[in-house]
Amino acid sequence: MTHPIEPGLPLPKLTDVTVDYRSKGLPGDLTETSLSALGGKGWNILGGDLPLPLATLDLDAIEHNSRFIRAVTGHYKVSLCPHGKTTMSPQLFHKQIEDGCWGITLSTPHQVHVARHYGQKRIFLANQILDPVFLNYIAKAQAKDPDFDFYFLIDSPEGVDALERAAAQQAGHRPFQVLVEMGSSFGRAGCRTSGEALALAERVAAMSRAAMLVGIEGFEGSIRGEGQAQIEERILDFLGLMTETARQVEERGLFGGREILLTAGGSSFFDLVARALSSAKLSGPTRVVLRSGCYITHDAGMYKHQIDRAMERSPELDALGIRPRQALTVWAVVQSRPEDDLLFLNVGRRDVSYDSHLPEILGYVADGVLSPVGAGHEPIALNDQHAFVRCPPESPLRPGMVVQLGISHPCTTFDKWDVLLAVDRSLNVIGAVKTFF
Repeated sequence: MTHPIEPGLPLPKLTDVTVDYRSKGLPGDLTETSLSALGGKGWNILGGDLPLPLATLDLDAIEHNSRFIRAVTGHYKVSLCPHGKTTMSPQLFHKQIEDGCWGITLSTPHQVHVARHYGQKRIFLANQILDPVFLNYIAKAQAKDPDFDFYFLIDSPEGVDALERAAAQQAGHRPFQVLVEMGSSFGRAGCRTSGEALALAERVAAMSRAAMLVGIEGFEGSIRGEGQAQIEERILDFLGLMTETARQVEERGLFGGREILLTAGGSSFFDLVARALSSAKLSGPTRVVLRSGCYITHDAGMYKHQIDRAMERSPELDALGIRPRQALTVWAVVQSRPEDDLLFLNVGRRDVSYDSHLPEILGYVADGVLSPVGAGHEPIALNDQHAFVRCPPESPLRPGMVVQLGISHPCTTFDKWDVLLAVDRSLNVIGAVKTFF
């Protein structure tokens, strides 16, 4: 089967995508052109060639971050199935697979359809499926494509009932590959006890034509607590519940796949997950799978702080001698400075993430040179298209100046951009990434 994506430098090419001036961040006189042609336009971020605001990806930093995650997974001897919802970019999915990732993690039917369209063969859906339309689609896709390797979760009898009904309706259906989801009362979805999980595992084992149980899953990143120490303590308790449940399921002979999958690990606590799940010591072949997605671009806020903390609690990470770098930035213009200590940028909630922290001003452009901005520049609020920034009276920022913003939480910046321009170290545009949100 031919898919509309092919290798290319510096990024894989989407052969079925064209863009024009209707995409935010592209020039108003840009006529319809292929996505891959944008890297040959001779644009430079500091050259006044592009309208602002604008989102860019530093390809050198992305390559660096790929080396970082390979060092991490190599050290812990685990696999990575990064969460594709972070970027929803098939080009970056393709790169991640070329970098050695085991598969791509997704969350919704739409995301699966996009990934399948662009040739992804192994997809891990980090959700239970209760939608019969989607389950029927998966059953048909598996029957039609023997190379489609798909996994999803169960955490309730209703979820098992749904997959049993879907399997019964599809002739030639391959058994669904499912994992029991474990959860924490301080977190999100999933079975709260090993007993609940075992009951589901026994049901799945009794319907081998419909499904097979291939592992135990959880998500530690949503676990809450009063301070970092309590959060990490609760995460370790939760990971212990996962490993103990896996042992009990294996003792009863309820796993049915070619290997047992133990998987958790967002982008904040992957070190705790890798160590804890690797300690399960099951007798059968076992694969520990992390699902960190934000590593690919990192950030200047939430994940920067979380990585700093991971290096503190896990000296083996620090000993690797590599840390991720911010690759995703947003550029804006100083729109107004009506008071000595207050200025406004032409960027807002429609352009940058704000669910964890407001953006940070990293630098400003004067006479074609990007320079760091001094202390005391603090974004304090966002409207749809404006950022309120407190600044020192002596700030060099004046209306019309370009500023570079660091963001916190890449997921909710990516989803605001149809196209992100890829740049080199000199801020020349050398490619473009298309998103599908």
